[in-house]
Amino acid sequence: MIRSTLSAGAALAVLACSSGGVTPATAPAPAVAAKLYVVNQAGATISVIDQVRLAVDTVIDLRGLGFTANAKPHHIAVEADGSHWYVSLIGDGRVLKFDRSNKLLAQVRMETPGLLTLDPVHDSLYVGRSMTAVNPPKALGVIARRSFTLVDEQEIVIPRPHALAVSLDGKWVHTASLAENRIASVEVATGRVTLTTIPGAARSLVQFAVSPDGRTMVAGGELSNTLLVFDLTRPPPMQPVREIPLAGKPWEPRFSADGRSVYVTLLAKNAMAEIDPTTWTVRRTLEGRMAQPYGMLLRRDGRYAFVVNQNTGAMAPGQSGHEMHGMEGHAASDGWLTILDLATGLVHSTLMLGNGPTGIGAAGAR
Repeated sequence: MIRSTLSAGAALAVLACSSGGVTPATAPAPAVAAKLYVVNQAGATISVIDQVRLAVDTVIDLRGLGFTANAKPHHIAVEADGSHWYVSLIGDGRVLKFDRSNKLLAQVRMETPGLLTLDPVHDSLYVGRSMTAVNPPKALGVIARRSFTLVDEQEIVIPRPHALAVSLDGKWVHTASLAENRIASVEVATGRVTLTTIPGAARSLVQFAVSPDGRTMVAGGELSNTLLVFDLTRPPPMQPVREIPLAGKPWEPRFSADGRSVYVTLLAKNAMAEIDPTTWTVRRTLEGRMAQPYGMLLRRDGRYAFVVNQNTGAMAPGQSGHEMHGMEGHAASDGWLTILDLATGLVHSTLMLGNGPTGIGAAGAR
């Protein structure tokens, strides 16, 4: 029997009923969001990037805000209108709330917070657990975004919950275990948890992406080297309806705004695949100026893909044959942002980031 506390279900139900005027429901995302945010986990900094000028605006040093050098900022979520943005700190056990002027407004204590996702209908910010944590709680954090308080920690049974997504109607929250082939689906109105066990070899689902029409969800299988496809028109439990082979540790998937393409970073291949979601075949593999591509998102006008490179192998700038922008003052082991022109498939430019970049976010990104 799945044990879901009454308080968890009640809290989720209350949030579902008290969401009037919440940003995601009332404010559409701009065609091109002004700012892009990248967290530099090993450097305890956040790079703020202008998406129009394709340049770094500023770098926020979390140590200057009272956090430790081991804060480990991991993931970013941004409101659809760009009014507020949120960051998880694995090392300091916090989730932070900033406004569009980069002012820190509030923080919530939480053990080993990982991925973040916004409920598109209600006031909830859902928080997974860090993939680097040894034995994190088997629970999802539920934060009320307006008051920025931890409403509950929803019990989900599965260990190391990482991949995280909310259905577009706000009825279901899905999270996958990195340790087991299991997905926990939480019904928001009741707190009821439905488990899906995927048979066969280990997949290790890193992250989900939901299609613009809300009918399909995909996940990168790090260990299986596959992209798993799920049909969200069916209620949980939900087995994958397809698995597409993708060599090179598929990591972060994203749908294009028009739903006509799925892009997936390939961590071990230093590349990114573009997939046709009508045939579920690989259209092309984009390469160039990538080193351990991790987080990724697409500019809403579809012109560019922004790929975060961890560069754990400390690739020197000259190894890529492409000149770096802003290399001065950066260590050889720092990561960078590769800006890919999706029309040509070529590298448009690169921007230096900090040490160990991971998560990336912008208004309207899912």
